[in-house]
Amino acid sequence: MTILPSFPSVHFDFGAIQALPGILSERGVKRPLFITDTGLVEHGIADNLVSAFASPGDVTIFDGIPPNPTIGGIEAAAEVYKAAGCDGIVALGGGSVMDSGKALRVAVTHPEPIVEYLKDPGKITANVAPYITVPTTSGTGAEITFGGGIHPEPGAHQLGIRSPHVKPDLAICDPDLTVTLPPKLTAATGMDAFGHCVEGYLSNNINPPTEAIALDGITRVLAYIDRATADGNDREARWHMMMAALQGGMAIYMGLGPIHTLGHIFADCDLHHGALITASAPAVMRFYADNPDDGLSERLARLRDVMNLPARADIAQTIIDINTRLGLSSSIRELGYPDRNLDDLADAAMKVHFNATAPRKPTRDDYEIIITDALGQAFST
Repeated sequence: MTILPSFPSVHFDFGAIQALPGILSERGVKRPLFITDTGLVEHGIADNLVSAFASPGDVTIFDGIPPNPTIGGIEAAAEVYKAAGCDGIVALGGGSVMDSGKALRVAVTHPEPIVEYLKDPGKITANVAPYITVPTTSGTGAEITFGGGIHPEPGAHQLGIRSPHVKPDLAICDPDLTVTLPPKLTAATGMDAFGHCVEGYLSNNINPPTEAIALDGITRVLAYIDRATADGNDREARWHMMMAALQGGMAIYMGLGPIHTLGHIFADCDLHHGALITASAPAVMRFYADNPDDGLSERLARLRDVMNLPARADIAQTIIDINTRLGLSSSIRELGYPDRNLDDLADAAMKVHFNATAPRKPTRDDYEIIITDALGQAFST
């Protein structure tokens, strides 16, 4: 049976962030905790938002969220939340901050250590703290999704937090907050959105409305990512890239696949998620092209249409060309991924939940080939 999901409410446009104080007031949040990272504090973005409140002293800022979310970061934020008597959470930042907020809203209202809810998300109840997301990048889609990856410690493989109860209450998507994003991050996060839309569209779930959203998101990324990367002040490009990121978040509700499986297993070191996703994509698309069935062939043909490619064009090579043009890598090794054992990586890939919605699930032998391809260099066996 097909179940069409509902997404959180979204306030979207330039200047949308100005509505935040009123939105919190409507929800009865009087002492919010802003979680963010040190960069957004150093650049004054967090302080500028807080100054818009009638009583800035009632707002607490925690800037200790690391580049990849960790249990330690969440536990530290929970201590600040409780000590300050906070009654709601605002996540200001990229995917790491917004995924941390999903776990934090559980940690401050549930009795057991947060790791217990990562191991068994079924224990999460509706008793969670109010939660609003404010993305400052255009890529992860985490502002509206109901799951995320949390590392037990830096460099360890992720544990998932996945529950309808962690889905944000509301997202405020203001493209103005992305204009200072550096070109490399603009490109990497934008191609992350592309990956979400592609894998959501190709998934084995049936959801025509969300499939249409995913295809439209692909079109937006390809039309505007070069402009946004070349000129961060191109407001039209920034608007469309933030919309594409939101559409990518909606596509995630369809389920993901081997591209994100690779992103998951390669996330055991401190590399940017979006860069991992776009570097992994060509290897997976080659696997699909070499192993199509009727249904997958039809979807790949539609994908080529949306990408404005001729019939039977090489989608993998097209993605490599885009990465090259944007200054991104199509080799995981080139990103700086350390030497790992192939057997261990293939074993880890087979255990990732993203495989469940892949249009063609790789076997373990398939994953050895895909991983070798994605890495782009020989490594230990």
